[in-house]
Amino acid sequence: MSRFIDASTEIARTPQEVFDYVSDPTRLPDWQRSVDAAAAEPTAVRAVGMRGHEVRRIPGGSRTIRWEVTECDPGRHWGVRGVDGPVQAHVTVSFAPTSGGAGTHVDYRIWFEGHGIGKLLRLLAHQGARREVPSNLVLLKQRLEQATALT
Repeated sequence: MSRFIDASTEIARTPQEVFDYVSDPTRLPDWQRSVDAAAAEPTAVRAVGMRGHEVRRIPGGSRTIRWEVTECDPGRHWGVRGVDGPVQAHVTVSFAPTSGGAGTHVDYRIWFEGHGIGKLLRLLAHQGARREVPSNLVLLKQRLEQATALT
């Protein structure tokens, strides 16, 4: 089993538009099916060190997961890592213009770190993410391209 889960998609929006959507925590429930709510602390500030949380449905119920931004290069890179609990996710997202510049190639990578009982739970989180990440990217593409069609 690979330590990383990698997925990608192409979206008919500019890298900056895709970055703005992905890096807005309030949008997480729109494109990640297992997220019920999310927010940043403070709101509207996107920078390395920014913290936030999400309420995510996991086996056994919902759990609040706290995270902090590790990478922030608007229109190019976004990264977050979990900061508490027995399992922490590490996520990086890269945005690159497609040939012709009218769209964005999105590379999404996630991996999990576990401590104590989290070493076992990490395997479960990895399995769940392996199933969920591809469908999340399909939903991200649909949401952003649908918004383009409406404007």
